[in-house]
Amino acid sequence: MGKRTLMKDRYRRFPLLDIEGFKNAIGEMHGKFFPKQPVLNKDVRPGEAKPLPDEAWFIQTLKDKLAHHPENTKEYPFYGEPIYGEPLVGFVRGNDPLMEQYKEIIGPHHFTPWEIMRWQAENNGVTPPAPEDISVVSFVMPFSPQTIKENAAVVDWPSERWAQTRLLGEIFSQTIVREIVTDLMGRGILAVSPDVTPMFNKKRYPKVGWASPWSHRHMAYAAGLGTFGMHDFMITEKGAAVRFASFVVNLRLAPNRQRPEDIHAYCRHYQGLPCLKCAKRCPVEAITAERAHDKETCSQRVGKSVPHCVKNYHIFIYGCGLCATGVPCESGIPVLKTGGAR
Repeated sequence: MGKRTLMKDRYRRFPLLDIEGFKNAIGEMHGKFFPKQPVLNKDVRPGEAKPLPDEAWFIQTLKDKLAHHPENTKEYPFYGEPIYGEPLVGFVRGNDPLMEQYKEIIGPHHFTPWEIMRWQAENNGVTPPAPEDISVVSFVMPFSPQTIKENAAVVDWPSERWAQTRLLGEIFSQTIVREIVTDLMGRGILAVSPDVTPMFNKKRYPKVGWASPWSHRHMAYAAGLGTFGMHDFMITEKGAAVRFASFVVNLRLAPNRQRPEDIHAYCRHYQGLPCLKCAKRCPVEAITAERAHDKETCSQRVGKSVPHCVKNYHIFIYGCGLCATGVPCESGIPVLKTGGAR
């Protein structure tokens, strides 16, 4: 996506001509409108100009970008209000067995880190690194408290702050990842952000419904950053009202978090405790105890939110997030003991 001009003092007069909003909504479905990939600097050996980035470097770099980047802000009427708070960062090695297992769990369409890195390597005329020589950097960006509170108060369509976060937050996350990937490529370190390549698109698959070939959420689980809830959002230390991003680097980074074996470890319902608050929040009953999360019903509802966002918030975007707010897991891991429900 290109750089979006933020509105500081007024709404857009013609939201249907919101080009970046349109590109975002359509582009992710078809792998289009992304900037060109940065070119690998073959004239420098990795670590020659600067020390090789380590785990601490990635954690601090991401924290600094979310704390100080000028694009981490909403626009009118909330201009200056940050989109995201401090991130959580985790790492998973390219040869982690779960990467190949995702071919079965998610589907054969899902890239392994090596497959998307091979694509980047071939684009730059170099030999793809071995799976054990690459890592995925995954990070969690929590929505602002104002956004969570506002969305928890609505019962039908996403709130204005949530809609802005859905659009501006996605553009921002792609921006900072592209900045990091460009920096690494300039140092001679092969890197790629899978969701801003022509390889990325969303399709309806027979077994899983709407899905993409690279799941930030599944990479976050692999990196030990959270587990899945009844609503299919991931529940993290920062809650479920978060956004995920990830990218692949030709570096051996050490995992820094313990991954729960139970993919639903932080969900009260799946732990046999009374909850189903997310089901009660869904306006179209896309979440039930019998069927869990019905992705098709959910996606249809989300798609219908575009006219509401255009008319009321003057931006071209879709979203919902009702089931991720106004629930025990909205801002953290809920109490998982009987008698301690939040």
